[in-house]
Amino acid sequence: MSLGMYGDPAALALGAHHENYINDLDDMAVWDRGFSMRDAPCNNCHICGSAGTLLHEGVTDRLFGVPGRWNFRQCNNVACGLVWLDPKPLESDLHEAYARYHTHGGDGSEMEAAKLSRIPARLKEAIRQIWLGALFLRSSRRAIDSMFLENMTPGRVLDVGCGAGHMMARLKNMGWHVEGQEVDPVAAEQARRMSGITVHVGNLAQLALPADSYDAIVMNHVIEHVHEPLMLLQQCRRLLKPAGVLAATTPNPRSFGHAKFQEAWRGLEVPRHLHLFPPAALARSAAAAGFTEWRAWTTAARAGGILAASLDAKRSRASDVRSWTKLLRLPSTAWYQVSARLAYVWDRDSGEEAILQARK
Repeated sequence: MSLGMYGDPAALALGAHHENYINDLDDMAVWDRGFSMRDAPCNNCHICGSAGTLLHEGVTDRLFGVPGRWNFRQCNNVACGLVWLDPKPLESDLHEAYARYHTHGGDGSEMEAAKLSRIPARLKEAIRQIWLGALFLRSSRRAIDSMFLENMTPGRVLDVGCGAGHMMARLKNMGWHVEGQEVDPVAAEQARRMSGITVHVGNLAQLALPADSYDAIVMNHVIEHVHEPLMLLQQCRRLLKPAGVLAATTPNPRSFGHAKFQEAWRGLEVPRHLHLFPPAALARSAAAAGFTEWRAWTTAARAGGILAASLDAKRSRASDVRSWTKLLRLPSTAWYQVSARLAYVWDRDSGEEAILQARK
């Protein structure tokens, strides 16, 4: 049953070539770039098995300095359009790409945020609401900030890939009984310390959490990081109660920002972003994972910050996540938010983030 234009089951192939992808990966020759993180070539789409065309070549990590140059391919199947990293880091070595990741802290961001918190909260919120209202984005921003759960009766929710715990704290304030899951023990400890919420550490499949346990599962910019996105979606479906809802956000490779900034687009984030999903690929993935209803679309609600960070990358300047740096970016953030909003009026697939909402 479909929830939207990208959810027509009759128009979707359910990833019949997925097993071939797994078998091919087992036989691939491993490349070594001269440091300890190894990788392997990946020529075919993880979702539909189609061949891919080279989209970007020689992309470098502009954020955290992981060595190497990386390529992206795009699925030749226009009804899918998945973009993926080729070669792809081996799953056993991928943790090395996160050694300096922002969820590990230590960059002074908490101290800077505390200083900025002296600005009256009501004033900041008033300015924010006026700005969002002027762009007709108020409801869209509220929806994505709450992972589309604002109209649901609070129950049990699992935040998959919870990072440092910011989303968990927000959902807890909305009345949800929240748990988190995280493969990175450093990030998990930060999340526990910040929110006081239970965080399960380990791969979701290996944790063996009870089936039919959660009213909702959220994944905020997580699915692009995993080697086996279809397996992840299947695990989420297993954990949901009957009629439970999954909500996922991810960078949209069909976005206005990707077209404008190309290799400097913040959504690429090599080598941590392994798969990039346009709405059609998200819908195919939900169908392949066994969900009964799904809807996939894009939003420009948070485009400004993403595109301002892309501008930093284009200028070969580190895209700092600290709060004071965000203040310095405000003019470019505002400009790009307006530009992305106008692009979205003409092309509803041009939002910076792709959204999947699926029901068990």
